[in-house]
Amino acid sequence: MNHSASLEQRYRRLLRAYPKAYREQHGEELISTLMEAADPQARRPAPREMLSLLVGGFAVRVRSARPVGVPWWADGLHLGVVAVMTITFATKIPVLFHLIYPAWIALAIMLTLAIVRGWTRVALLLALVAAMQVSRPMILGSSATWIPFFGPAYGDISPVVPYWLVVAGLAVLAVRPGTTMRARSEGDTGVRWWGRTMPARSSLWLLVPVFCWPLRLVEYSFHDLSNWALFQASLEIPILVVVLCATVAARDGRWALAAAVYLVPGLVYFGENLADHGRRGFAYWGLLTMLVAASLVAARRTRARA
Repeated sequence: MNHSASLEQRYRRLLRAYPKAYREQHGEELISTLMEAADPQARRPAPREMLSLLVGGFAVRVRSARPVGVPWWADGLHLGVVAVMTITFATKIPVLFHLIYPAWIALAIMLTLAIVRGWTRVALLLALVAAMQVSRPMILGSSATWIPFFGPAYGDISPVVPYWLVVAGLAVLAVRPGTTMRARSEGDTGVRWWGRTMPARSSLWLLVPVFCWPLRLVEYSFHDLSNWALFQASLEIPILVVVLCATVAARDGRWALAAAVYLVPGLVYFGENLADHGRRGFAYWGLLTMLVAASLVAARRTRARA
């Protein structure tokens, strides 16, 4: 294989960073431009070129992921609600067999599915049921015995904040005007109140709790949750770094808003248990807050320039 063919092959591999539709439309033009500008004796792209192509592909993918016809704030709020609910059910649902509530797990599955599919009005009703269930000791105190007991109940603020945050976010999305999709049947032109008000998210969100529950069960079997906390931190920090990069690349605030919504329950937990956190806890929550704040600042600046 000569130098030119080898270089072209490497360029084509780098272009896989771009979406398939973009490659089909602009791929050959990019390859032609890159080959004309390249050193005839080069066998591989320069590091600067490689980085530029990877960054460009990431930016195009981020921008193409934005749903059409949905305001950036609605999309960001919906993404944040999806993240809060899936992570809450992944990390808070009891996994020990003697503590499992079958009805609560069924509600969690239906609620997560409704949020991911964009059925925000159905999800709002289910989220209200879940929020009332976990908050019943705080709302009704000793008189809460008349409420059907089918899930966990908390006496602290931080465990119930995710549920009420989801209720608030879904309420905003549910009443957003002009959002309910019309029936697909040609003979039915009415609007379904329970219809989809947001574009559906990837079904991979539904696998997050399924993936986390076995890991938590293993941690409980060893009576040590430090590894679980480390695992969660090892995911959150890189994801928030990606959010910052996506905010700059997409030039809007949907990713930053989603990250801010996701961070709210954690900050409430941190504030409620401030005395129990050492230096590592302060450093961890400080780093998450700094990343989200940087994303919000970047979003505001990019919107100001637009």
